[in-house]
Amino acid sequence: MIRLRPFFSWPAVLCFPLGVIGAVCARYAVMLPFAVEDFLQRFPELIPVYTSENMEGLLRVLALACGAGGVFFLSASLLGLFIRRRWVLGIYRKACIASTLLIGLYGHIVLKFTASIQVQNITVDSATPEPFTVFLWNWAALWPALLAGILLAVCYLMVWRQKVIAEFTGEVVEEPEIGDRIIENVRTNGQDPVFRKSIWSSVGMHLLVILVLPWLLTFAGCVDPYRVPKGSGTPEVNVARMVKVVKKKKKKRVMVNPQSAISFYLPTLDDSAVAKEVEVASRDTYVADASRVNASAGKMGAGGGKKGGWPDGMANGKVRFIRLEYNGPGWDDGMDAVSRADMNFLDTFKKLTGFNVAARSESHSIGLLKKYPKGMAPPFVYMTGSGGIGVSDRDVAVLRDYLMGGGMLFADCGSPHWDPNFRNLAQRVFPGEPLTTIADDDPIFQLPFSFVNGAPPLWHHGGMRAQGVKYKGRWAIFYHPGDINDAWKTGHSGLDPKLAEGAIEMGVNIVYYSFTYYLELTRKDRK
Repeated sequence: MIRLRPFFSWPAVLCFPLGVIGAVCARYAVMLPFAVEDFLQRFPELIPVYTSENMEGLLRVLALACGAGGVFFLSASLLGLFIRRRWVLGIYRKACIASTLLIGLYGHIVLKFTASIQVQNITVDSATPEPFTVFLWNWAALWPALLAGILLAVCYLMVWRQKVIAEFTGEVVEEPEIGDRIIENVRTNGQDPVFRKSIWSSVGMHLLVILVLPWLLTFAGCVDPYRVPKGSGTPEVNVARMVKVVKKKKKKRVMVNPQSAISFYLPTLDDSAVAKEVEVASRDTYVADASRVNASAGKMGAGGGKKGGWPDGMANGKVRFIRLEYNGPGWDDGMDAVSRADMNFLDTFKKLTGFNVAARSESHSIGLLKKYPKGMAPPFVYMTGSGGIGVSDRDVAVLRDYLMGGGMLFADCGSPHWDPNFRNLAQRVFPGEPLTTIADDDPIFQLPFSFVNGAPPLWHHGGMRAQGVKYKGRWAIFYHPGDINDAWKTGHSGLDPKLAEGAIEMGVNIVYYSFTYYLELTRKDRK
């Protein structure tokens, strides 16, 4: 005869978590393909890893295992809840073991995927696959499964206890079971309590130093002081070479009798010498001059030297390109391993100037700007996007202090939708100071490369003229209206390579301008 058990008992307590895990597995069996699709849309740079490592097949196996496991776990939970038989206890124990195998499969997939990212050195969401970063990725993906595994391990241990077996089977168990002996050993620290306590202390200290403290530091945030390259240089004023393009026009030929007494020559305005001069002058074109690169290579800086650098810089300094993170779409546009907008700029910057540059992409929240030591903050930070800009009042205050302290915000309009949102942010940072058009002869357009018509407009998302906000005689905000970031991407987003060179050179001018002013304004902070 089958006997029903009371709900408030050990079997009821132990069957509840198994049932919850079964429901979760059943849900993921259905939702896993959609979750993977959303994940790849968010991080398209990971598509090559997904396709090359047969992740599709592994995830299909995982989905089937979740479906089968969900049915098994729910069935074992219901049987254990209502029926008292030894075979029900056996099914429950097998369900716990099966859940461990399922968690192991999931862990294998996660570890294989992150290991492939590390091997291929793919930057994900502005983070390079360094060992600790990969550990954080693994932890973020695995901690729910690990928590479930620990819970089920405890349940499995409990079903080997004397009292629990008696309640599951309805039989009297006189001798302590293995579960009782293990729990008692842990409680009393075994035959050598001193040794056991020292082991636990050692394990706890290692976990604290290796895992807990680094994890806590990720919440507080930390920054690496910005070190501008030390040296002495002279900015070269390089004017684009003007090339006069003369296009010969075909003369019209009139077939007449050359012996005729009548002249068929009719002079036109095209034959006028003055008209020819006007026509040639109107076709004057500015073109890229290779000598501009050679003239400035390794010489950019201040102090009048020839090796390049700034006298107020620091030894072993390097040029870094730091982007600001915020709550809004497109803040990390171009930072993936394929587009490489920021890294392409730094690579070309190194070729043009000879300075050392950062080897990886960098970004952090606005709030971390206050973490930099005085005089060693980034001379400029970069910001872009394609929609709304979610920045708190506290972050606005941090950004304002950074800009007033000598820093510069290099803002780049990523789409027409971003333009009004950034203008609103600029007003919050500098109330009553509207963005104004920067004159073509402004110093920011003259050194080290000369732009006779101002910044290249490119895609005109926010207009055709660069604008900014001045604070105490210098540009604290430089707003490029045409998505200069797109011109830096691999392939230049379809832009003509010559125009893309101009976009890189504009970035070089901004680096020079921001470095020079920042070092002058913060000299006292580095003494």
